[in-house]
Amino acid sequence: MAVMKKNSENKTLTKAEMEIMNYLWNMEEGGGTVRDVLECYPDPHPAYTTTATFLKILTQKGFVAAEKRDGEGKTFFFRPLISRDDYRRQVMSDVKNSFFDGSVKSIVRFFVQEEKLSEDELKELLAMTRNH
Repeated sequence: MAVMKKNSENKTLTKAEMEIMNYLWNMEEGGGTVRDVLECYPDPHPAYTTTATFLKILTQKGFVAAEKRDGEGKTFFFRPLISRDDYRRQVMSDVKNSFFDGSVKSIVRFFVQEEKLSEDELKELLAMTRNH
Protein backbone atom coordinates (compact mmCIF):
# COMPACT_ATOMS: atom_id res chain seq x y z
CA MET A 1 0.00 0.00 0.00
CA ALA A 2 1.28 3.46 -0.85
CA VAL A 3 2.53 5.74 1.88
CA MET A 4 0.19 8.56 2.84
CA LYS A 5 1.12 12.15 2.18
CA LYS A 6 2.70 14.06 5.04
CA ASN A 7 -0.45 16.18 5.58
CA SER A 8 -2.55 13.11 6.42
CA GLU A 9 -0.40 11.83 9.25
CA ASN A 10 -2.11 11.84 12.63
CA LYS A 11 -5.44 12.91 11.14
CA THR A 12 -8.59 11.05 11.95
CA LEU A 13 -11.62 10.41 9.80
CA THR A 14 -15.11 11.66 10.53
CA LYS A 15 -17.88 9.07 10.73
CA ALA A 16 -18.99 9.84 7.15
CA GLU A 17 -15.41 9.72 5.85
CA MET A 18 -14.83 6.43 7.66
CA GLU A 19 -17.90 4.95 6.02
CA ILE A 20 -16.59 5.87 2.57
CA MET A 21 -13.11 4.55 3.40
CA ASN A 22 -14.65 1.23 4.49
CA TYR A 23 -16.45 1.00 1.15
CA LEU A 24 -13.23 1.77 -0.74
CA TRP A 25 -11.23 -0.75 1.32
CA ASN A 26 -13.84 -3.43 0.58
CA MET A 27 -13.94 -2.90 -3.20
CA GLU A 28 -12.40 -5.66 -5.28
CA GLU A 29 -10.55 -3.25 -7.56
CA GLY A 30 -8.97 -1.51 -4.57
CA GLY A 31 -11.22 1.50 -4.98
CA GLY A 32 -13.87 2.87 -7.29
CA THR A 33 -15.78 5.77 -8.75
CA VAL A 34 -18.32 8.00 -6.99
CA ARG A 35 -21.05 5.80 -8.45
CA ASP A 36 -19.33 2.65 -7.16
CA VAL A 37 -19.25 4.14 -3.66
CA LEU A 38 -22.91 5.19 -3.91
CA GLU A 39 -23.90 1.61 -4.76
CA CYS A 40 -22.42 0.45 -1.45
CA TYR A 41 -24.78 2.57 0.64
CA PRO A 42 -28.08 1.13 1.81
CA ASP A 43 -31.20 2.93 0.60
CA PRO A 44 -31.69 5.80 0.63
CA HIS A 45 -28.35 6.63 -0.97
CA PRO A 46 -26.77 10.00 -0.23
CA ALA A 47 -26.66 12.52 -3.06
CA TYR A 48 -24.00 12.06 -5.74
CA THR A 49 -22.62 15.53 -5.00
CA THR A 50 -22.37 14.79 -1.27
CA THR A 51 -20.40 11.62 -1.89
CA ALA A 52 -18.18 13.39 -4.44
CA THR A 53 -17.50 16.15 -1.90
CA PHE A 54 -16.45 13.64 0.76
CA LEU A 55 -14.15 11.90 -1.71
CA LYS A 56 -12.61 15.27 -2.58
CA ILE A 57 -12.05 15.97 1.13
CA LEU A 58 -10.46 12.54 1.60
CA THR A 59 -8.19 13.30 -1.36
CA GLN A 60 -7.21 16.68 0.11
CA LYS A 61 -6.49 15.06 3.48
CA GLY A 62 -4.22 12.56 1.75
CA PHE A 63 -6.24 9.43 2.53
CA VAL A 64 -7.36 8.84 -1.08
CA ALA A 65 -5.87 9.28 -4.55
CA ALA A 66 -8.07 10.43 -7.44
CA GLU A 67 -6.99 9.13 -10.85
CA LYS A 68 -8.43 9.35 -14.33
CA ARG A 69 -8.31 6.10 -16.24
CA ASP A 70 -7.99 5.71 -20.00
CA GLY A 71 -11.37 5.65 -21.70
CA GLU A 72 -13.25 6.84 -18.61
CA GLY A 73 -13.73 10.46 -19.72
CA LYS A 74 -14.11 12.84 -16.79
CA THR A 75 -14.73 10.04 -14.29
CA PHE A 76 -12.25 9.72 -11.45
CA PHE A 77 -11.24 6.46 -9.82
CA PHE A 78 -10.59 6.80 -6.09
CA ARG A 79 -8.25 4.46 -4.23
CA PRO A 80 -7.13 4.45 -0.60
CA LEU A 81 -3.58 5.59 0.11
CA ILE A 82 -3.60 3.90 3.51
CA SER A 83 -4.66 0.38 4.38
CA ARG A 84 -7.37 -0.31 6.94
CA ASP A 85 -4.76 -1.93 9.21
CA ASP A 86 -2.37 1.02 8.96
CA TYR A 87 -5.19 3.46 9.75
CA ARG A 88 -6.29 1.27 12.68
CA ARG A 89 -2.71 1.28 14.03
CA GLN A 90 -2.52 5.07 13.70
CA VAL A 91 -5.83 5.63 15.51
CA MET A 92 -5.09 3.14 18.28
CA SER A 93 -1.66 4.68 18.82
CA ASP A 94 -3.28 8.11 19.09
CA VAL A 95 -5.87 6.77 21.57
CA LYS A 96 -3.17 5.02 23.61
CA ASN A 97 -1.06 8.16 23.79
CA SER A 98 -3.90 10.65 24.26
CA PHE A 99 -6.10 8.81 26.75
CA PHE A 100 -3.91 6.18 28.39
CA ASP A 101 -0.52 7.90 28.80
CA GLY A 102 0.97 5.50 26.25
CA SER A 103 0.13 2.45 28.35
CA VAL A 104 -1.28 -0.66 26.66
CA LYS A 105 -1.93 -2.08 30.13
CA SER A 106 -4.23 0.86 30.88
CA ILE A 107 -6.14 0.29 27.65
CA VAL A 108 -6.64 -3.39 28.44
CA ARG A 109 -7.71 -2.56 32.00
CA PHE A 110 -10.21 -0.04 30.64
CA PHE A 111 -11.79 -2.56 28.27
CA VAL A 112 -11.84 -5.34 30.85
CA GLN A 113 -13.68 -3.05 33.27
CA GLU A 114 -15.92 -1.19 30.83
CA GLU A 115 -16.88 -4.03 28.52
CA LYS A 116 -17.62 -6.49 31.33
CA LEU A 117 -15.85 -9.32 29.56
CA SER A 118 -17.04 -12.85 30.21
CA GLU A 119 -14.80 -15.42 31.83
CA ASP A 120 -14.32 -17.09 28.45
CA GLU A 121 -13.28 -13.80 26.85
CA LEU A 122 -10.79 -13.16 29.66
CA LYS A 123 -9.36 -16.67 29.22
CA GLU A 124 -9.03 -16.03 25.49
CA LEU A 125 -7.16 -12.77 26.17
CA LEU A 126 -4.81 -14.56 28.55
CA ALA A 127 -4.19 -17.28 25.98
CA MET A 128 -3.43 -14.64 23.36
CA THR A 129 -0.83 -13.02 25.61
CA ARG A 130 0.82 -16.37 26.30
CA ASN A 131 1.00 -17.22 22.59
CA HIS A 132 2.40 -13.87 21.52
